[in-house]
Amino acid sequence: MIIAALTLIERKVLSLIQRRVGPNFVGYKGRLQYIADALKLFIKGALIPDESNKFWFITVPAILAAVCYSLWMNSMWGPSLSLFEVEYNAVYASLLSILFSFCILLTGYFSKNKYAMLGSLRCAILVLNLELFLGLMILNLVLITESFCFSVFVIYQEYIWFIFIYFGLIGLVAIVFLLETNRAPFDLAEAETELVAGYFVEFGGFYFGLYYLGEYLHLFFFSSVISILMLGGWELPNFLLFFFEPLFFFDLNIINDALINYILKTNELYFI
Repeated sequence: MIIAALTLIERKVLSLIQRRVGPNFVGYKGRLQYIADALKLFIKGALIPDESNKFWFITVPAILAAVCYSLWMNSMWGPSLSLFEVEYNAVYASLLSILFSFCILLTGYFSKNKYAMLGSLRCAILVLNLELFLGLMILNLVLITESFCFSVFVIYQEYIWFIFIYFGLIGLVAIVFLLETNRAPFDLAEAETELVAGYFVEFGGFYFGLYYLGEYLHLFFFSSVISILMLGGWELPNFLLFFFEPLFFFDLNIINDALINYILKTNELYFI
């Protein structure tokens, strides 16, 4: 439901930016459009091409969705608040992201479609190159923290966020983040001059919905990773408390609530 609602908000914002109408028919000013889209994806029959490898054609979308869901096992929402205690969080996230690009490559190969193959090759090579670039940028932060664990990154940002130390780095990270998740204006891997959908051109119905959900889960996870690495995660920097202290007379732990800070930062990065 969160993905559905934020999809509608994103389409509305993009339509305002691009000076067009956007969704406006289903419901009041198009506010029920996501329900119509979800029903169409889950009810519509999926076609399987005769020349494709039918087993892998069905299996690869499920593997890709499973990889994107596995990213959330790596998430941390607060101190010792995660599904699994993973020590090398940054390495685990990079490995799953590379596996995501391999699933994209296999998608085009098992479709046995020239357009899908070309789109998957271009997209997979792009993602692999971006992973190398993103890994080199994260190593700048690892040199300070001497750890790959997300909780250690947050502890080191207790007094000041890394965004103030590496102010130029956040711009590069944001651009690579947009490129890797295929968001506007870097959605060229799927646009294909608006004629072909790229690597999943042969997929429709529920299979296309799995790619759609996987892409958004990938997007949300990377938003949370950047909020942990650069924006202090669930912590406010302590120097801000000196500004809040004269204004408030209640417990400052309310301001520094872990989950609220984390959710706000992640959603802000998503909309950026």
